[in-house]
Amino acid sequence: MIEMKYCANCGAKLKDGAKFCTSCGQAIVQKTEPQPKAVEQAEATAQPQPAPAVKTAVVNNEKMKQVAGNYWSWLASACKKPFTPQEGPKYAGVITLLIEGILFGLSIMLLIRKIARAVMSIAEALIALLSSPIPTIENRVGFYVFFGFFLITVIVAFVMIGVNYLVEKSFSEAKHPNFVTMINNIAHKSVYLLPLNLLFLLSVMMISDQNLSGLKFSLVVIGLMLAVWTIAILATGYEIVKPKFDRFYATFAIYLVDAIIYYIAYSVLHDSFYVVFKEVIDRLLNI
Repeated sequence: MIEMKYCANCGAKLKDGAKFCTSCGQAIVQKTEPQPKAVEQAEATAQPQPAPAVKTAVVNNEKMKQVAGNYWSWLASACKKPFTPQEGPKYAGVITLLIEGILFGLSIMLLIRKIARAVMSIAEALIALLSSPIPTIENRVGFYVFFGFFLITVIVAFVMIGVNYLVEKSFSEAKHPNFVTMINNIAHKSVYLLPLNLLFLLSVMMISDQNLSGLKFSLVVIGLMLAVWTIAILATGYEIVKPKFDRFYATFAIYLVDAIIYYIAYSVLHDSFYVVFKEVIDRLLNI
């Protein structure tokens, strides 16, 4: 229903939108009420807006300590019972292999430098007979050698573990849900590579530059490292659950492919560093 309006002066009916009364001539004042939404928007605009919160990166020290503690607990368990894997940080195996690769690469770099110094010390006794100076290969044995051996060591380790993973997937009902758990398993079994790498590094540092005394001990440590790694790799193949064929064939397949990988890695290293030593050896032979 339309609400009828009346003149406040004479009480006559008013037409919609009338500006004055047609009966008495009284001026009519139109009253307008503000819309609720408009009022709310005006009030909201008038109020000061809070400044946007600035996001800052916060380092969770407690979480980092917990992860580090879990990793050390995982290592301790591996040292006590290498063949009884314990669940630890997701990438515990990857971290362990990287540390081993760094230690091994550093040890090989130092070992080659020691050998280079020994060769140069022998050549110095004959330097008067040479028409040109002997190339100093010691200065060329640095980060290049370290990074090369580190990279080859890590790549070979991951490729071998990948072979185990593929063999397990092909020969049996998979025991490991993914590749990362396979890495953790093999790193757990080969955890003694960490102390052996440290021992190898110390033995290389103790080698004499003059007569390479102590080199035999370093070579023995390398042999032990290869033995530990081989046992861990082959043991994982032998633990295959419900194999389609006898475990011997699965383990032999792993051993055969790993031997090929070793040969390829040796060929790459040989081609990379053979030229460096050949420079000095050729000069010594031509005296």
